[in-house]
Amino acid sequence: MTAAPDWSVIVPSYRSASTIGACLRSLHDQDTSSTRELIVVDSSPDETADLVEAEFPQVQLLRLARRTEAAAARNLGTERARGELLAFLDSDCIAPRDWLRRLEAPLRDGYDAVGGAIANGNGESLVSWAGYLCEFREFLPGGAAHDAANLTLGNVAYRSGIFRAAGGFPVGCFPQEDQVFHQRLRAREAHVLLDPSIVVAHTHRTVRREFLAHQRRIGRANARVLTLLGGSGAALARHRGLAVLALPALLPLRYARTLLACRGVEAGLVLRRPRLLWLCWLGMCSWGRGFVEGASA
Repeated sequence: MTAAPDWSVIVPSYRSASTIGACLRSLHDQDTSSTRELIVVDSSPDETADLVEAEFPQVQLLRLARRTEAAAARNLGTERARGELLAFLDSDCIAPRDWLRRLEAPLRDGYDAVGGAIANGNGESLVSWAGYLCEFREFLPGGAAHDAANLTLGNVAYRSGIFRAAGGFPVGCFPQEDQVFHQRLRAREAHVLLDPSIVVAHTHRTVRREFLAHQRRIGRANARVLTLLGGSGAALARHRGLAVLALPALLPLRYARTLLACRGVEAGLVLRRPRLLWLCWLGMCSWGRGFVEGASA
C-alpha cells in the first residue's frame, strides 16, 4: 500500500453531470506540494458516475444505489479516507488553485477546522443570486480571518482526528448539519477559523420553483436544528403556534439582513436588477412556511 496522503478531498454528488467535471478539474489543478487523494461519493441516477470513471480515473469513486443525503455521503467518503487532513467541496463548486494550500496553513498552525466563503458561480441568473444571498449571507467573501462558531460544509477542512472524534456529520439535519457538527466541535474546545478570503464558486439553482423548494427545506431544517440545539429562536421552533405568530416580524428581519448582505456582495446589484427584491422576499416566505412545518406541533 502506498504511503498515506496529506489530504483526502471528499466530494458528495447527486445529479452532478453538468458540474462535476469542472469541480474535479479544479481539484486536480491545485497548486500545492502536499499529496492528496480525491474521493467522490455519488448517488445519482444520471451519468455522473460514468463521467467520473471515464474522465477522472485517478479519483476513488463510491457508487451508491439510492439517493443519499450529503452528510451521509461525506461520512462514507471519510471511511475510505487515509489523509491526515480532510477537505470537503461540493460537486457544484469550483476551487481556486491555491485552495488546499490556503486551507492547510491554519491547520498546520494549530487550528482544528478552517473554512472559507462562497461566491456566486452563475451570476447571470437572477434566481441564482436570490438563492445565493438567502442561503450564504453568513459566508460571503471579504473581511479578515477570525475565530468562528460555524463553517459552511461546501468549503471546509478538518484535522482528521478531531473530525472522527466528533462522530462525523449528523444525518437527518440537511441542509443545516453544519450547525450541529460545529457545536460538537465547540464542545471539544476545537479551534475553528473562518477565512472569507478563501473563496470557492458555487453554482446555484436557476429555476424559481427549485429555489423556493430549497428555501422551504432550509426553513424546516432550521426549526429542527433549533429544537435540537436550543439557543436564540428555540422557543419558536418548539411551539408551532408561537412560530406562526412570530412570522410577521421574523420574515422582514431576515429579509433586511439578506438585502444588507447584497450591498456587500456587488455594489448596485439591486438597483440594476430590482426584481431580485421580489425573488428574495418569495424566498423568505418559503423559508417561513418551512420553519412552521418544522416547528413542533
